[in-house]
Amino acid sequence: MNTKMKKLVTILTPLVLIFAFASPAHAVCDRDRLHVVRSEGGPGGVHIFDFAPPDVLPTFYYRFTTTNNKIIFDLNSAWVGHFTVRVQGDAASCGATGTIRSGGNITYLFRDSFF
Repeated sequence: MNTKMKKLVTILTPLVLIFAFASPAHAVCDRDRLHVVRSEGGPGGVHIFDFAPPDVLPTFYYRFTTTNNKIIFDLNSAWVGHFTVRVQGDAASCGATGTIRSGGNITYLFRDSFF
């Protein structure tokens, strides 16, 4: 290998590794500025949350589930405090049709910085 080729390989190898690991391997349902409009579930079981998009009169809702007690507490607090949230679920994508659109199980939850 000549010097130019070695230099090129030295530069390209880290870039290839960065881009290979930077892009997600799977799609997720990721929605922000959602309002919690329904919370249902009992202790120790699956908890169901319905979220409304930031429209004035929403015509559909996103439904996510969780068994994580911290997420349940945080979402119930957001519901009572009228905070908006960003939710990521493990569904391959967010539903595009229907009144209830499934987002799967909640994998990440963020409180939006605006109302």
